[in-house]
Amino acid sequence: MDKQRILKEAQKISSKFPFWMVSGNIEHLYGFPYETPEKKYELEIKFDDNFPNSPPQIIYHNAIKNLLGAFQLNTLKMWSAESSVVDIVDELKNMIASSLNKSLIQEEPQLEAAIPPLEKRIDEKIAQKQEPEQISEENITPNLNAPSPDSNLESQITFKNDLFFSDQQNQQDSYQISTSDVNETKKEEIYEELEQVSPTTNTELGLIQQYYTYDQKGSNPADINVYMTITISKTFIIGINFKDYPKKPIFSFPDDVKSILGDPNKSFKSIKKWSAKKPPHIIDILQELESKLFFIKDIELESKKITGEYKCDIDSDSLTKLKVHLLTYGFKEFLIDIDLGSYPKPPEISFSSELQKIIQVPITSLTSYKNWKEQESEPIEIIREISWLVDKNSRINFEIDLLKKSYDKIIYEPKTEVLLIDMKGKMKTQDLIFKFKIELPQEFPMKVPEITVLNEFELETHTKIKQDLQESFKDFFNKWTPYSYLFDLFNLISEKIFEVSATVCVICHLIECPSCSKKIIGTDSCHIDCPHCDRSYHSHCWEQTINQFGKCGFCLRVP
Repeated sequence: MDKQRILKEAQKISSKFPFWMVSGNIEHLYGFPYETPEKKYELEIKFDDNFPNSPPQIIYHNAIKNLLGAFQLNTLKMWSAESSVVDIVDELKNMIASSLNKSLIQEEPQLEAAIPPLEKRIDEKIAQKQEPEQISEENITPNLNAPSPDSNLESQITFKNDLFFSDQQNQQDSYQISTSDVNETKKEEIYEELEQVSPTTNTELGLIQQYYTYDQKGSNPADINVYMTITISKTFIIGINFKDYPKKPIFSFPDDVKSILGDPNKSFKSIKKWSAKKPPHIIDILQELESKLFFIKDIELESKKITGEYKCDIDSDSLTKLKVHLLTYGFKEFLIDIDLGSYPKPPEISFSSELQKIIQVPITSLTSYKNWKEQESEPIEIIREISWLVDKNSRINFEIDLLKKSYDKIIYEPKTEVLLIDMKGKMKTQDLIFKFKIELPQEFPMKVPEITVLNEFELETHTKIKQDLQESFKDFFNKWTPYSYLFDLFNLISEKIFEVSATVCVICHLIECPSCSKKIIGTDSCHIDCPHCDRSYHSHCWEQTINQFGKCGFCLRVP
């Protein structure tokens, strides 16, 4: 079915004859090819899937059947895909006019002059409804005003199959169908309702109906709610009152539209600079709105990517806002507020000053933000980079806090990601201070850090110390995993070159257990190792970690 072709045919018909859509269906037209002060000659036109290859179904009401009897229309017999439906109505009008004129001449010839020409009566009727300059072929669609979307004209018309033409000629004409008389009282009510709406209103309703579902708010067909579905889960209800069209209509936009686009009454030029002399079609405003809202489909897709990877809270008052939860070392949680409303441009992101100190760079300096490409980059890339920086820098801070518990002099330079540590130990009778420089790679802890001994040892006996240190580094980094800690490295160094080991519990970071006061090492110790990563715990700290978390606090594996 070619609906665009049907719309054009309906426009042509409604520009010459009073016709309406039945129940808002442009495939079913109802109207009068001819009318007199005493009688209206009713006709229905139905388009099926074969149109325009086959003609529409023509349904003649009793007034036409009783006047013309058995007849055939040449426009139907000679129909082709290029034929015009309005020619069918024209031919029928001429047949009715001709038959009426013959009857009038035979019965009361003196009345002929009293009947104004048909064209003049049609022009007068149109002039009563609207100004001539408002009528143009491209802007007129079938008159819709009679049946509101809530009413059903068909239910007001009773069809009787036994009142079809009974003669042989009727059986041969497959396009001519008759209906029974319509209750005259109901017909008059319909006519009165039809006369209340202008063809201009009908035009706008017809155009709207081609693309959107709508319903009528009250008794005025020009006061409607339009349902605009953007995604499966999101439909916007747009209120429109255009009873004074072509004057500026009253648009009512829901709050969620305003939260995304602002108030279209203020932001749409077509509404702000409305001209009654050259008004846009209402469908143009709706399609402009839909094009601006269409990006919600992309936002929904991007939102699903984020919620599929991170724990998120969805803002019930906004279609574009999310609150992302980031969990990092020490089971500390940070929140990120992200608004996707600017997509495909970078999203708006905000978070606490504490989190800003951890990631140490402004949002606009993030690699994913600086290299953003519209239609290619995705908001989740920025969240991933922030998450990575949170994990990395939280890990570094955690490492520094551990080291500070045992070593006094520690300096960390965030810009260069260099850690300087002084270790003082007693070896035989000589106190030594070892200076270490640790360079953390950008991918730390995934990649191994580099460690350098800054001391320049003068004594020959120190050569053995340097060798021991290098061996410690080599052994440790050969076994490096993301779950390896610098604190463990310095424990290893202490064990090799110092008198006292700095071994502490990896949870409480104390030598003595906070529950039983026993040391983590020794003959009477409170000690247990993780079976996966061999990290040392106080037994009580291990039990508490397993009971609360169910995993090792460092390798995150279930024992």
